[in-house]
Amino acid sequence: MVNYKCASCGTKLDMDLEVLGLTCRVCGEKIFYKIRPSTKKTVISN
Repeated sequence: MVNYKCASCGTKLDMDLEVLGLTCRVCGEKIFYKIRPSTKKTVISN
């Protein structure tokens, strides 16, 4: 399961990766943002 957030109304959806043609159940929007945990990453450069 992957968590998505609707770009228009902000509704959170849990969808399978095999589902094609995602649409928001509330507003019908087709643009989603993948919800990612807010973690701090440390990068070391030379």
